[in-house]
Amino acid sequence: MKLSKRVTEQPPYLFAEIDRARDRAIERGLDVVSMGIADPDLPPPDWMYELLAEEIRHPGYHRYPDYKGLPEFLSMVVQWMQERFGVADLDPRTDVITLLGGKEGVAHAAWALCDPGDIALIPEPAYPVYNTNCLYAGAEVHFMGLTRENDFLPDLGAVPEDVARRATVIYVNYPNNPTGASAPPEFYRDLLDFARKYDIAVLADNPYSEVYFDESKRPHSILEFAGAKDICLEFHSFSKMFNMTGWRIGWAAGNPRLVKALLTVKSNVDSGQFNAIQHAVARALSHPDRDAFLEGNRKRIKARRDYVASALNEMGIWHPNPKATLYFWCRLPEGHEDSIRFAGDLLQQEGFVIGPGVAYGPHGKEYFRLSLTTPDEDIREGLARLKRFLGK
Repeated sequence: MKLSKRVTEQPPYLFAEIDRARDRAIERGLDVVSMGIADPDLPPPDWMYELLAEEIRHPGYHRYPDYKGLPEFLSMVVQWMQERFGVADLDPRTDVITLLGGKEGVAHAAWALCDPGDIALIPEPAYPVYNTNCLYAGAEVHFMGLTRENDFLPDLGAVPEDVARRATVIYVNYPNNPTGASAPPEFYRDLLDFARKYDIAVLADNPYSEVYFDESKRPHSILEFAGAKDICLEFHSFSKMFNMTGWRIGWAAGNPRLVKALLTVKSNVDSGQFNAIQHAVARALSHPDRDAFLEGNRKRIKARRDYVASALNEMGIWHPNPKATLYFWCRLPEGHEDSIRFAGDLLQQEGFVIGPGVAYGPHGKEYFRLSLTTPDEDIREGLARLKRFLGK
């Protein structure tokens, strides 16, 4: 039987491969510790379970949901965007859509906006879903390298003129996966000027907006900036905000034409998110204990960040000490140049799983990624194994 080229000519999904490598090592009897996947080990707030338990008994929620999302959910998202970011011009009827998690949204946006012959501008290293789905949609991909020298921001001035004129979308992701970098306001202003000049839709992936460690440097929404709604679609997720990756719910907000395009694709692919989940998380956004939970969650992750930073410093491993996100983007130690080999040897010899940097793009060849979504004792054990592996 013939298989689609979308399957046969694309590499397997990065995180699924990391899971398989871990499972094979366990089958061989290795005691494995993993900091390779960003799946929060910390639980959602207790009151989130109570909200879902109440909503799941609603007599009408077992039926198909609205494709676009519950009006109550969309309205609460708009209210939260205004409260958190000062975004005051979103209309819940036209400017917001419910997603089955942020991953689904950024993937289907490529299908909604790209045709064969178009060019998609994608940062690299990056979350692999951007690249894969632009290719699925038939677009050509032009990578914008993120390097230590440019603070892991794309150099928009380096995009060739002919490429920029053919581009239909540009993906950005700050706070950034995998580098942990944050973007200053001037970057967003420059990005909007660039996108307006070449008539490019900006797809801003923002699932880590609430995972930050300095109150004075809270991450931005691109929709804060003048004129952004004219050309932007921003993606948010509850996965990292409330430690609920398995619930699969998020939203996209921005330009109504882009929202409608995404809805057209989604309504032909999925049937919307379970109403009980939509209603539960809508209530969570206005829950009286929301801020206390988010702040407590940040403090626990920050403690992990500080411990990991100290341990890496002791081993002489360079990293940018992230101000947000769940990730450390680490330069390979001296004497190591291949992140795939480094990660493989570390797993085989010490049973410690990391994310090889090259899996996020060629600029990651000499890096590896650590995730902070691992219990404290496993983080301590994993870093001890890394130190032993390096002979430090």
